[in-house]
Parts: sequence; C-alpha cells; structure tokens
Amino acid sequence: MKVAHAARWLPFVEPLGLQNPGEVGWVHGANGSQALKTALSDPRVHFIEGDISVVGDEIIMAHPPIMESDLSFERWLDLTVAAGKGAKLDFKSPDAVAPCLGYAKRLAADRIPLCANADILAGPGGEPPIFNPEEFIDLCNNLLPQAFLSVGWTVETGDRFGYTQEMLAAMRGALAGVGAAVSLCFHAAYLPNIWPRIEELLKQTDYTITVWGRVEDPALLSWIRANTPSERCFYDMQSGDGRQIHL
Repeated sequence: MKVAHAARWLPFVEPLGLQNPGEVGWVHGANGSQALKTALSDPRVHFIEGDISVVGDEIIMAHPPIMESDLSFERWLDLTVAAGKGAKLDFKSPDAVAPCLGYAKRLAADRIPLCANADILAGPGGEPPIFNPEEFIDLCNNLLPQAFLSVGWTVETGDRFGYTQEMLAAMRGALAGVGAAVSLCFHAAYLPNIWPRIEELLKQTDYTITVWGRVEDPALLSWIRANTPSERCFYDMQSGDGRQIHL
C-alpha cells in the first residue's frame, strides 16, 4: 500500500542533498574520535548518531555499560557541524538533555539537521525507561524545537509478542499535542508482525519511523526493502558483524 510523502521532512533531508528519509545514510554509535573521523569522511554517511552519557561532572559520548570516551559532547557536535553532517543526539542520561539541547541550539540549530532521541517507554522485553516521557518531550520542544523528535521503547530481542497495540497507544498518548516532527523507532526484528498497525499510523499522521537494530536474516532485510516506504522511513540497521547496512 502506498503511503503519502510527508512534506515536513524535507527540511531535514534536503540540506543533505537528499529527497526523502529513506535515502539517509546513518552511522550508529560514533562515540570515539576514530569512529567519528571515519564517519565524517564517508560520503555515504549523512546523519551521525552518538550516545550521550553523564560521567561525574562530564558529558561524554558513551553507551552504557561503556562509560568512558575520548570525546566530549561539545567536541563531537563541533566536528559534526563543521563537516555539514546531520546529528542525532541519542540520550542515555537524563541529566544530559537540557545542557546538550542548549548547546546544540546555540551552535548547530541553523546549520545542520538535528534529531533528539531517547527511549521513553517500555517495549518488547525492555526494562522500565530512565526518562520521564513528558519531561523529555517538553525539554526538546522548548529548548531545541528545530530538531525532530525521535522516540522509542526499551527493547530486548527474543520477546515472543513484540510491540503491542497498547504500546503504540501509549506512545501516541505521550505525543498528543506535540508540534515537532516525530519519528518512532522500531526494532527491525519486530517490524513484520506489527506492520499493518504501523501503516495505519503513517496514514493518520505525518510521522516517520526509524527502523533500527542488527539484521542477520536476509529474508528480513528483503522484507524491509519490499514493504517499507522509503519516503517515510529512516533505516539505521547493521549487519551481524556490526557494519552499517546502506539500503
């Protein structure tokens, strides 16, 4: 089924020389100097995702349980802006949200596309989130309205039920009244079973979805290629060895 193009996403992709979200090339977890340097020089990479954690009094680029890095958030964003790439701020510590959004507004808001991301609800097999949904959304709306809001669920693979209708309804409720552009994040492994509900969501809103996670099954990757609309999907997936999949 054809899903209509969402025009509001053009400001996030056209500055990168692209026409729709599905064309965006991602790099995931560029949290160290070498990984960031490689991403910045790769022409296939348009948007750089980094994980933001607070350690002591420092805000660094690290994904728990790894809590050390040779990159501060400010240095990471400075280099990304200088390269003209998009920046996805993937928050792992609630205390980092306000200062990082403030710095991004001052440095980057009118220079590169921006995304603010957090897992705000419990999803398939996932632990309770460390973020308060209302607080996270309010901070993003008030401090960095230029960014698109990327929200998802805590997830563990292997859950027998996947995303439920109740999980989708809870997310829609949390986003009620939000004026920012929204992308909902779904783990690739659970996508086929819930796809009819996602199609309905895309018809009812101007949201995109972000398909993420490791994909080791060629049949699943083929299904994603055949069934998901690139005009409404970001693809941030990795192969079994951790390499980025560029659709």
